[in-house]
Amino acid sequence: MEIVNRKRIIWYALAHATVLESIRRKDIYVAAILCVILFGAASTIGSFGVKGLEIFFKDVALTVIGLLSTVLAVLLSARQIAEEVSRRTVYPLLARPISRADLLIGKFLGAYFLSVFALLLFATVSALCLSLYNIPLGAVFLQYLLLRAFGLAVLCAMTLMVSLFLTPEATVTISLLLAVGSATFADAVKLLYPGSEGAKQAFLKAVYYVVPQLNLFDMGKKVSYGWSAVPGWVIGALFAYAVMYVALFLFIGTLRFKRQAL
Repeated sequence: MEIVNRKRIIWYALAHATVLESIRRKDIYVAAILCVILFGAASTIGSFGVKGLEIFFKDVALTVIGLLSTVLAVLLSARQIAEEVSRRTVYPLLARPISRADLLIGKFLGAYFLSVFALLLFATVSALCLSLYNIPLGAVFLQYLLLRAFGLAVLCAMTLMVSLFLTPEATVTISLLLAVGSATFADAVKLLYPGSEGAKQAFLKAVYYVVPQLNLFDMGKKVSYGWSAVPGWVIGALFAYAVMYVALFLFIGTLRFKRQAL
């Protein structure tokens, strides 16, 4: 129990330092500026009238929330370890009683906290913009945010893992392609699967189940069309799905980080 508590303190301290570093770099101000732009654009477009366009406006707002939170999560996560190494600040950190696994988990928690904060900020501004024109989002919007938070956890862990194998630029590119193209990739595999056979079919099936389906965490269309809330067991299953991938990515990242020459 004492070891677990010590680990928690280390992870919290590293996550807190990551958040403070992001504030010092004014990263979070980018989210605030984007919110101001979003609010201004909504006010301008809304002045032309929104009658009959409620679904369209909700769809656009949710797409913007998802896209901006995804991009920020990738950018924040991709540079965490790379910058510590390039600035050589990783050495005094590891000189303390902090393992490489602790450092990776702490960086993940810090990047994830900032990503969720940005998500909630975008969501609040978007909900406010829509409320100005009496466009309700419904209770399912809360489930949308919860699942987006689950998806961001997977995305942050995946990006951190990839950053230990590739350059920051390549990490951002690969992670964004996997995040934005998740639904397209899944549809392509399902389209090719019936026409394949043998080893090809087994390969497609393996790829489909190995690559995380981040599109499962997107309930944007359900919110746009006013669907009722999904059952609790669905949320629980997706939570378990997210935890499994977060643990897997952090485990692979830790193995890579331990073998990486600094």
